[in-house]
Amino acid sequence: MNSEQDKISSVHRDLSTEDHYRLLVDSITDYAIFMLDPAGNVATWNEGARKMKGYGAHEIIGKYFGEFYTAEARQQGYPAYELKQARTVGRFEDEGWRLRKDKTIFWANVVITPIYNADNVLLGFAKITRDLTERRRNEELMQKNKELVRINNDLDSFVYTASHDLKSPITNLEGLLIALKEDLGPDEEKHKEIMSRMGDSITNLKKVVADLAEVIKLQQQEEMPEIVNIPELLVEIRENLHGMIQASKADIEADFSGFESLKYARKNLRSIVYNLVSNAIKYADPSRTPKISIKTSLSAAGEHVLSVADNGLGVESNQISKMYTMFKRFHDHVEGSGIGLYLVRKILDNSGDRIAVESQVGKGSVFTIYFNQGDTPY
Repeated sequence: MNSEQDKISSVHRDLSTEDHYRLLVDSITDYAIFMLDPAGNVATWNEGARKMKGYGAHEIIGKYFGEFYTAEARQQGYPAYELKQARTVGRFEDEGWRLRKDKTIFWANVVITPIYNADNVLLGFAKITRDLTERRRNEELMQKNKELVRINNDLDSFVYTASHDLKSPITNLEGLLIALKEDLGPDEEKHKEIMSRMGDSITNLKKVVADLAEVIKLQQQEEMPEIVNIPELLVEIRENLHGMIQASKADIEADFSGFESLKYARKNLRSIVYNLVSNAIKYADPSRTPKISIKTSLSAAGEHVLSVADNGLGVESNQISKMYTMFKRFHDHVEGSGIGLYLVRKILDNSGDRIAVESQVGKGSVFTIYFNQGDTPY
């Protein structure tokens, strides 16, 4: 036993301070730690540097450390500037984009320290690099989230202001239009078309304000979930849309073989289905009879899936991501406020559910909603 300990002690005695340093540095793999000669060429290379930057020691030792910098940074002379600052100040630290061997970039924290001998002769530089890409991504995500919160707050303020402040002017407009009709008397017939258009415009404005009021209610009220029978809900919606269905001769088919009930806020579920069905009728292709198919099913992940498919006008694939933007409309010849799909998305976001859409111009669209209902059957 003593013989083994003597051997270990002998090995430690034989190791120089430089050997101890090399073993220590090579054991660190989360940091790139290496030496540069006075001209900035790589003189040593540790395992952490290999993992972070992708170069083997034989590939990089002897090369200028500017290899790790972007073309723009090299053109600006930034690597030389770092060494100059390290010599002048005694230390240089910075964060910025650096290059790996495969030319991908990462966000690095870099510390450069000049190394002198006892006679104050510069031997080179110690360079320590940390990969902070993940931290930077998190910071960028946090910043984006803050910006989204600000935008949402501004949008909420606008919606609140618009829904309240527009009511009085619209009422005044209605009153003025009525007064104008009375003043025109028998001459109203001459201006029938323009008076009709004015009346329609006021009606559309009232619809927009009513929709904005729904957005406000959605944000301020928390509807309690209940067991909602979907076939019964559809009967109610069909009655509300009777005029549109009759005028368009829309054919609405329903298949509730997947499930017939959902645990959901009834008012919100009605708003979702109502908007999807009414949009399918409004944006029907004028060359064919509107066909709308409503279907329920269970996904492989156990989600309750409700789909609404139509054979309407459809939209371009590059426009799909914009469908849920407030006031966004793709077909100007159809009357509407552009708020319906925004409301649908908002409701689903609030309940932790999601919606997907597939659409093809000239063939129609399929809106698929995924409800997380747990394992409880309804």
